[in-house]
Amino acid sequence: MIKLAVVGATGRMGTRVLALAAEDDRFEAVAALTGRDDPKFGVTIPFRDKSLTATDQCEADFDVMVDFSIPAGTMAWLPVCVERNKPMVIGPTGFTDEQLAAIDEAGHTIPVLKATNFSLGVNLLLSLVADAASKLGDGYDIEIIEHHHNRKVDAPSGTAKSLLHSVLESTGRDRGSDVIYGREGETGLRPPREVGVHAVRMGDVVGLHEVHFGGQGESVMLQHRATSRDTFASGALRAAEWLVGQGAGRYDMRDVLGLR
Repeated sequence: MIKLAVVGATGRMGTRVLALAAEDDRFEAVAALTGRDDPKFGVTIPFRDKSLTATDQCEADFDVMVDFSIPAGTMAWLPVCVERNKPMVIGPTGFTDEQLAAIDEAGHTIPVLKATNFSLGVNLLLSLVADAASKLGDGYDIEIIEHHHNRKVDAPSGTAKSLLHSVLESTGRDRGSDVIYGREGETGLRPPREVGVHAVRMGDVVGLHEVHFGGQGESVMLQHRATSRDTFASGALRAAEWLVGQGAGRYDMRDVLGLR
């Protein structure tokens, strides 16, 4: 049985990770972690026939830490995983370059799996987008549109950034000169290699990502719609199970799903 420590345990994703883990006899939750500034700090979280207390201390021995907090939370718990030589699954987005460098550095010591999205469908979409962008070529305009709920604090989403990376990597476009985030005013003619990235924030949208390819006389759209956070939570548990026993290194969901 894999012993889980869940960071962000009282949040939307952490709650679902614990709920799904409770239904899966491969997992045992041993720590529910959150910050002292969390209004739910100290609450009792039921897990099968026991209860966990949402706290900022982790005295329990764990096999893998699953983090769905915020970048500051990741930075607080990453050194703990390094010190205890335990793998870490990282789900937050919106990291600074300095924070990303710290995650990379930790990967020299422990297994670290960071993903912008844990769903099978999205990770398949990343491969499909790269293939389409490469094959369609410069004759097709590319626009990336992401939709999320009105409480999401970073934009564009981490998944949109991953989709953009797939386009840039497969076509040789340049992030500095070929990418535009939204448009306003007199924009002039659209440059042939431009990639537009747009963020929509409204209501309770779980997640919708679209990549549009517009050519002369036709258009192609690749889309992924999430209707439940459980698709991400189950993917995170799959990642946690896979990561236990891996060697030190930096991984993502394509490693888990064999899509590399």
